[in-house]
Amino acid sequence: MADTQQLIDIGHTRVAHTQTGTGPDVLFIHGWPLHGGTWRNIVPELDGFRCHVIDLPGAGGSKATPDTPLNIEGMVASIGAVIDHLNLSSCSLVSHDSGAMFARMVARSRPEQVNGLVLSGTEIPGHKSWQVVLFGLLARLPAAGNIFELLVGNDVLVKSPLVLGGCFADTDHIRGDFADILGALFADDALMDSALEVLKNFDHDVVDGLALVHAELSMPSLLIWGEEDPFFPLEKARAMASQFGGETRFETVANAKLFVHEEHPARYGRLTREFLLSIA
Repeated sequence: MADTQQLIDIGHTRVAHTQTGTGPDVLFIHGWPLHGGTWRNIVPELDGFRCHVIDLPGAGGSKATPDTPLNIEGMVASIGAVIDHLNLSSCSLVSHDSGAMFARMVARSRPEQVNGLVLSGTEIPGHKSWQVVLFGLLARLPAAGNIFELLVGNDVLVKSPLVLGGCFADTDHIRGDFADILGALFADDALMDSALEVLKNFDHDVVDGLALVHAELSMPSLLIWGEEDPFFPLEKARAMASQFGGETRFETVANAKLFVHEEHPARYGRLTREFLLSIA
């Protein structure tokens, strides 16, 4: 994304923000351990919308401080602060992975401001992903950052289900420009420390409480799911969609796993644009 990145001061953190285009407002929320660059191929698909891409606290170009809350509740509050700073009286949230969990919680607390949700590859109440549990255990080990860097840096290990093999049906995507996004994490000790802190603070009880959140979501929602997602299985995701209080669409993408927006950006972008136009 060529537009200039600016920093939004929300007190404990300066959040990196990039604005592109004109039209109804759309806020993009990435998941762990990525940053806003993961939307680089989706934003160009949304002609006719004003797209706001942020790096969550502790990620990408955002500037964290010792007071930055790197937990679920802190992320939700930080996103809300960004919405307020940008004076978004009405916006849609496009999100994936843990970012889509945050998005649902933001939407529940701000129904007058959030008019639609696009979610993909994200937490399901009642389901505990063994991969997420494993990552949380690794985050607590001494030299955890070095361990993750070793796993991601090895061409064989990185493609295994233990690392990123569960994120991509076609593991060639791992070594494309996606590698630059992960590379930023490992090139900065502060970013790595923040990413590990987010993992250590992950609360599965909050995930199980999402069923109650879903019932309160009255805005339209679109769920886009990779058919082969091993983190958050398709059939459990489809069942989850019935919990939403508002009109809900569920779309599947073949030959895709967790990062469906990275593997199939054209289809993801088309589905997202059609949905956003239908609620504009």
